[in-house]
Amino acid sequence: MVRSAATRSDKYDKKLRGSVWNQRFTDLKPIMVEQVNARFAEQTMMENQIKQYLQGVGMYGIMQHHYMNYGGRLWALSRTFDQVTLRMEAEQEAAKWMRRGLVPAHLVRIALFYGIDLSAWP
Repeated sequence: MVRSAATRSDKYDKKLRGSVWNQRFTDLKPIMVEQVNARFAEQTMMENQIKQYLQGVGMYGIMQHHYMNYGGRLWALSRTFDQVTLRMEAEQEAAKWMRRGLVPAHLVRIALFYGIDLSAWP
């Protein structure tokens, strides 16, 4: 049996009530805070590695910002994909940043921080 549009609309309206959302967030907040704290620690560690690498090759200033954004994008990809799909997505991301003027050797090196081997790219 297919639900009618009115039934679907009524159910949707009840799900969006503030009291329902408030209770859901109240119940889940401790778990959410614990999870985000763990992820923030990972993210900070990765950003520090990228920054140390860039400073080690003599890169300071505004260009660091672009490489940090690239690293952030790789971090997001590494949390979504793995293995071949991750490498393919990372290659596309690296190609995008290379078109924006970033040095491919640095992009390959930063990808290694995330366990992504782009040595066959570009």
